[in-house]
Amino acid sequence: MFKFISKISFCVMSMVSLSTMAQTVYQEDREAFDPQLSLISVDAFRSESDSVKISATVRAYDNDSLKNEKQYDVYSSTNKKSLVVFKSASEQGQKVLMKESDFWMFMPRSRRPIRITPLQKLLGEASLGDIATLSWSKDYQVSSFSSDKSEIVFNLSANSSKASYQKIQLTVDKSDLFPLKAELYLRSGKHAKTATFDRGQRNGKSKVVAMSLQDQMQPGKRTVIAYDEIKPIKVPSKLFNPQILIRSDLDKLLTQ
Repeated sequence: MFKFISKISFCVMSMVSLSTMAQTVYQEDREAFDPQLSLISVDAFRSESDSVKISATVRAYDNDSLKNEKQYDVYSSTNKKSLVVFKSASEQGQKVLMKESDFWMFMPRSRRPIRITPLQKLLGEASLGDIATLSWSKDYQVSSFSSDKSEIVFNLSANSSKASYQKIQLTVDKSDLFPLKAELYLRSGKHAKTATFDRGQRNGKSKVVAMSLQDQMQPGKRTVIAYDEIKPIKVPSKLFNPQILIRSDLDKLLTQ
């Protein structure tokens, strides 16, 4: 297992090195720039290469007035599997399992998970697809891009019809590829939301520490997802088995 994880870490480090090279090449020679490869660097500001536990607070605002606030824990593995655990008292016992593009909701005292979509609302403008792990470099293809002196704009198309958003217009900082803004479009072509990203420090590295979601149809409504803590943990594979999740206590699964 250690050798396997080491190989994954080496591959991720190699990909990040390549994307850093792609960034440097862009500044020197636009024709040699690889936009798809550069998305790996953009993703690195939002996610970690290892399995992690993410503790997040979601706050819903109406005309800058705080209307509601809830907490969630997200257990994320390296193979596109995540478990969202609802922590607030009003939602105690609820969980959502994500495997690839498939989502299931687990309700307290229910013996059968409910199939849902990644657009299922959590709070305010935040949906499950917004809080669960999303990789721009793996889930989307760059259809075109443009740049000015300070920014690069990527037009992204989803690899799967099950993706939360079928098209994204992603704006990044040209100096280091930090994500600044993402215009999110549904399969119907509707411009659903605009996401903006806050820069901060985590473990001595520049990272996205919060994401704000603005509803395009209701300008006064805004939802902020704050990533309070992200820590590497060994996430057991049992955590992503629906039958075991129904029968077993989450705390026991995490300590076994």
